[in-house]
Amino acid sequence: MISEEDLEQLRYKGESVDLDFKQSQYPFAGATEHQKSELLKDILAMANAYRAEPGFILIGFKDQPPHPAEVVGISSSDHIDDAVLQQFVRSKVDPILEFQYEERLFGGKHIAIIKVPKQARPFAPIKDYGKLKKNVVYVRRGSSTDEATMSEMTKMTLADAGAPGTVQVDLQIEDEENGPLPVDLTRRFLEFGDIPDYEEENYIDMGNGFRTPISSTRLVNQDYYRDGANYHSTMNRMVMVRLSLANRSDFPLGDVKLELCCSASQGDAVQMMRSDDLPAEPESGELAYLGRGLEGMVDKLRQRVAVDERTSEPVCHVLLGTLRPGETGRAETDIALLPKGPGDYVLRVRILANNIGIPLVKEHAFTIRGEVNEVGAEDLIQLLYGKYFDLDVNRS
Repeated sequence: MISEEDLEQLRYKGESVDLDFKQSQYPFAGATEHQKSELLKDILAMANAYRAEPGFILIGFKDQPPHPAEVVGISSSDHIDDAVLQQFVRSKVDPILEFQYEERLFGGKHIAIIKVPKQARPFAPIKDYGKLKKNVVYVRRGSSTDEATMSEMTKMTLADAGAPGTVQVDLQIEDEENGPLPVDLTRRFLEFGDIPDYEEENYIDMGNGFRTPISSTRLVNQDYYRDGANYHSTMNRMVMVRLSLANRSDFPLGDVKLELCCSASQGDAVQMMRSDDLPAEPESGELAYLGRGLEGMVDKLRQRVAVDERTSEPVCHVLLGTLRPGETGRAETDIALLPKGPGDYVLRVRILANNIGIPLVKEHAFTIRGEVNEVGAEDLIQLLYGKYFDLDVNRS
């Protein structure tokens, strides 16, 4: 929903018309109508506020101006189910109010986030509930909440008339077969020791069991064994990702961009490559040198999907341009993730566009299982030549 970086920036912003800090979780499960109406009131007030960007209610934060808000955290037992909360608000408010609720760890502490996108107003309770009155519009002014005046309600309606609605996008994270990227994967991880140069031994049969060595009659790829080790290591551990984004809004999204990164649960970053940058199956001779003059042509195609490895965490940038309402943009090439070993991983995609204030974030957690195999010289030979002898060298 919101990145760690953006959350950190909000800590320094201080309470305002579009930001509210709450030290404690709202009473909800098993709470009285009076208690739950406090949560409903704050969501309504944020939705009705005069602001250009999304509004946030950050729970588990203590406002302490002029210093950044302190992350005090909430108890994990104070969990609120998003689906239940969504149904609760929908049953109490007219028109339908869009918001997102999320619980997560931040700064090592359990917190909750309510994000309220900018949308056509005003919103009001459809009946008396707790401390709330039927058809009364509550609005956030500065860092406080109050009942809106008739003049304010009129201004809300006029200000939002004809304005674009809420940004609605549908991000698909798929595998190379256009299916949802699984949450449980199995791969092989091959570790190679020192690998010698490749050399060819050619002989002339002199008869009677005698052979005379001669020089090779063709160009020899001395890196053949190393290229083969890299090829099989890469192909056995890679996870292919295919990205697409559909614009479900009723207005165009301009300069749409996706930023993709992946990390292991222990914090290790994951290498990424364009699918057309993956190593090709190596050749031992002159075929290994063909096609290298095409690199300049390929570089021209890299303008819309590029991996930046200059930082501690590689980031893949995917440019989609302008997406009209109902249009779907697809990354021009798949992205290969290259994890170092088995474990738990999180794939994170940030969605940016001219119409989006704070980037939207979608995460996909998955687990990779499999063995780590040390590969010796004989095993490498089987990997390189197994296809000629019907050996089973396929990825598990």
